Amino acid sequence: MSITTDNELLNLAVAALEDTTNLDFINFVDKVTDYCVENENGKVFDQWDRKTLRQLVAYHQVKGTLIVLNDSERNIAGVYMWYNCDKEDGWSFVYNWEEDKPRGDTIFMAFLFSSTTQALKKLVLKFIEKEPDCLHKSLVGSRHRHGEPTKISYKQNIFTKLLKLKD
Repeated sequence: MSITTDNELLNLAVAALEDTTNLDFINFVDKVTDYCVENENGKVFDQWDRKTLRQLVAYHQVKGTLIVLNDSERNIAGVYMWYNCDKEDGWSFVYNWEEDKPRGDTIFMAFLFSSTTQALKKLVLKFIEKEPDCLHKSLVGSRHRHGEPTKISYKQNIFTKLLKLKD
C-alpha cells in the first residue's frame, strides 16, 4: 500500500520501493536496511518496523543524503544518513518526514553505522566531501540519555576527533 504525503521525495522513494521493475533499487535498499538493523543498538530506530526503515533508507537515497561504504568484498562496511534542517528542529522533523531545508542552519547527523574504525573514518571523509556545508553549519545528533533520545550539539572538531581514532 502506498502512502502519499506533501514530501515529494518521500513519495518518489515509496513509489520506487513499490516498482517491481526497479529491482536494483529495491535490492540495494533491502541490503542497506539489513545492515542498519544488524548494526544498531536498539536505541537508534526505537520501535520502527522494517517497512518504515526501508522507506527511511529509500528516502535518503532519493534525496542524496545517504552514504554507503563497501569493503573490498562488496559487503557493506558503513552507512551514514543526515538531514539539513534548522537548529530548533528535533526528532519530530524525522518522524513527520519533513523535507530537508537546503538553507537550514544545521545538519542533523542522524544515522551513522560502521563495522570498523577505518570505515568510520572513510564515512566522515565522504560526508565532508558530499556535504561541505558541514564545515560551517551547526551540527546536531542524538544520543540516548536517561532512556530517551536527547539532542546533542557538536562542533566541527568532531570530525578531527573521529579521524584521529586509532584503527
